[in-house]
Amino acid sequence: MRLVEREPTLDHLQSLLREAADGQGRLVLLEGEAGAGKSSLAAAFARAVPADTRVLSGACENFGTAEPLGPWRDIAREARWALALAPASGRNWISLFSEMLDLLTAGRRPTLLLIEDIHWADDATLNLIRYIGRRIRSACLLLLVTARNDDTAGQTRLRRLFADIPPAHWLRLDVPPLSRAAVLELAGSAGLDGEAIFSATGGNAYFVSELVEAAGRQPAGDGGRLPASIRDAVLARADALSEPERQALRAASTSPDGFAPELIETICGRPARPALEACAASGLLVPAGELFAFRHEIARQAIEQSLPPLGRRAMNAKALAYFRRSGDASMARMVHHAHEAQDVAAILELAPKAAAEAGRLGAHRQAMRHYELALAHAASLCDAERAGLYEGYAFECHLTGQMERAIAAQTSALALYRALGDIRHVGDNMRWLSRLSYLAGDRKGADAFGRQAVDLLEQAANPAEPGPAEPAHAEPAHAELAMAYSNLSQLAMLAGDAETATRHGERAIALVAKQDIARPEVLCHALNNVGTAICWREPQRARRTLDRALAIALEHGFQEHAARAFTNRAWVEIRLHAADAAEAVLARGIAYCIEHDLDTWRDYMRGELAELLTELGRWDEAEAAAEAVVDNRNSPALCRYPSLVALATLRTRRGGNADELMQEMAAFLQNAFEFPRLAAHAALVAERAWLGLAGREQALAALRQAAALCRDDAAGSMLGFWAHMTGEAGLAQGGENADAAVAAMRRGRWQEAADIWTGRRAPYYAALALLDGDSDALYRALAALEALGATTVIAHVKETIRKRGGRLPARGPRPTTQANAAGLTIREMDVLRLIDEGRSNAEIGALLFVSAKTVDHHISAILAKLNARSRGQAAAEGRRLGLLG
Repeated sequence: MRLVEREPTLDHLQSLLREAADGQGRLVLLEGEAGAGKSSLAAAFARAVPADTRVLSGACENFGTAEPLGPWRDIAREARWALALAPASGRNWISLFSEMLDLLTAGRRPTLLLIEDIHWADDATLNLIRYIGRRIRSACLLLLVTARNDDTAGQTRLRRLFADIPPAHWLRLDVPPLSRAAVLELAGSAGLDGEAIFSATGGNAYFVSELVEAAGRQPAGDGGRLPASIRDAVLARADALSEPERQALRAASTSPDGFAPELIETICGRPARPALEACAASGLLVPAGELFAFRHEIARQAIEQSLPPLGRRAMNAKALAYFRRSGDASMARMVHHAHEAQDVAAILELAPKAAAEAGRLGAHRQAMRHYELALAHAASLCDAERAGLYEGYAFECHLTGQMERAIAAQTSALALYRALGDIRHVGDNMRWLSRLSYLAGDRKGADAFGRQAVDLLEQAANPAEPGPAEPAHAEPAHAELAMAYSNLSQLAMLAGDAETATRHGERAIALVAKQDIARPEVLCHALNNVGTAICWREPQRARRTLDRALAIALEHGFQEHAARAFTNRAWVEIRLHAADAAEAVLARGIAYCIEHDLDTWRDYMRGELAELLTELGRWDEAEAAAEAVVDNRNSPALCRYPSLVALATLRTRRGGNADELMQEMAAFLQNAFEFPRLAAHAALVAERAWLGLAGREQALAALRQAAALCRDDAAGSMLGFWAHMTGEAGLAQGGENADAAVAAMRRGRWQEAADIWTGRRAPYYAALALLDGDSDALYRALAALEALGATTVIAHVKETIRKRGGRLPARGPRPTTQANAAGLTIREMDVLRLIDEGRSNAEIGALLFVSAKTVDHHISAILAKLNARSRGQAAAEGRRLGLLG
């Protein structure tokens, strides 16, 4: 059936392809309901591209569990690329993405890359699309993907995918249903009742074509009667085929992917190519090179659902046998046929292999589903085999943030190993439960499992002689014990106990060296902990140690360890007020987690980014980063916490409602009682008390509680800051390692404190430091707060100014500020003069040697003082007041 109402979209795609040919590539999402005509539109566009354009295509298939990198395998075959799409465990498989992008962009040849049905895509495929999408703007590449727009889990994943790609790099084109007029036109050309067809289909292009063509095939005198359903229309088309052709079509319906005639010959027991060609002539199948495929998934499902259950099982069993012999199918496809054939032995053999392959490729959700399928049929396995499946499933669940499932699976594995008397595995599972409990927000459980793991593994690592429950041939558990020591190091580090963290971490490192343990992930884990723990006392050594941990993780493809190293490295830079370094590490780390489908660590680092941006005064950006995590209720409690702190802080300062966020933070702290998180909460409660939003006694109690756990003066700097602001300076840390800005405030050197905060690019704290100063300092603080939009704080400061009204006029503003009627500072007068000259913000910044952000702050203060709504009004008011010559 000819295309109608698609010309504007085709024209738009042609213009985008011309831009791509000029080196301005784009990712285009072609979206519509099932049967809307997305594939027909994409195919029509692909046929109409210029002759010098390379066209490559692949498709995602509706397997029970998607094949990792399925469409990219199609593309590699079509392009005849020798591309290894199943990297070994130790390989950094991101190199595959780089290799694919290099192949797509080699020679700057204009390329149209079409991937269909990405709502069925596996995680690795989405990661590769994400990788290319983030780099496509400088490539001669147009990446066109099609997807359904129904409200499904697939759509949720697509929203996350496109949220991680810069908006300028992609766009969405909707493929709407056909209009009533278009349906009437198509039906009328065939002499059919267009109103009836429009009523039956709602304008769905595939349904319209099926009904029009079905009616057209009916014998004369049938009156153009419509089939009762689309399924009937598809089956009616199949009924027109001969019996051998229908048998071939039924066999083909078991394959969501493209299939070779040899597969159908195996299932049917006779030559199949003539029958398949007849099916293609009828419009049900389409040839795809040496393969065939259904014209539409709806048609395949209609045929498949018409199969008798026993016949469907038998066909899938034959398909599985064919692929076992040929070796020409992915693990995911063989698992699909094993599941449909209800072949339990094949499921138990193939599903764990498919899970391992998916995990290596970063398709962690697909790995989870393969493990779930295997576990559903695992009753016949021995306890050790079932325990191994539970362990694999728990690991994949934890990587995707599904902590409840991970803990349940790890607990099942632990019970099985206990029944076997396998102390080494019992101890290692306890260590894992310690980690999972921590991520779920259960600090007490984490500590308990961690201690039990070390106790058991010390026994297993140094057995005097085999006990009654321990096999005589059991290997000493040195590697597991080293990891258990490192786990205790991590727990201590997270609690702010640097001494204990360093002791356990170095114990783990020493054991790795002494026993020559060939487990680089253990060394990586321990270095990560030690490097973070020593950041206050030895910052340069901390950076070197964390960089070494990150290098090991990246070299060996340890995705979670790499994410931890990025997270901890950023945390260190934030605490050391190295804003540029922190932002650079977070950019790398978040991109790494996005591309590797590590939602847990991505969310934690987004919280760190929100924290950093809040300190830097980039509050709109901070709010967006925090809300992206807080709005995702599936994010683990620990990973939500930094974003909760940032968002509650911003709402507190801006006049929003932070009560619900504060309640969630308090609930988290009931089970995760440790210094870093407790200190962040105590500082925020104190700030709210200072603003009159919380009780002073509650704030002081929170500050004292956190201060009692503080092991390092520098670590407690913000406790000291807010202790000073609330008038409880005795709580401030005052040792030799105390924060310089807080120490200056305690000594009454408010300008020095403000200068330190300004040097750290922390305008909010610089403004608060000025509140200890004279009247000019108060007005400067007020201007800075107005530039930040700190509504609640502005009101509080104005009230402070009013309360000090008896003293302020006596001291008055400084002469430099008093020199004009509006109270502008000398720098603000400089900015106002340049505004009057018509200078842009960038020009003003260049002339005054300040950043554009500083110019924005000055302009906001000028507008507030002159009661002006625009730069032009400010200049006019300045002239009226005689400030400008």
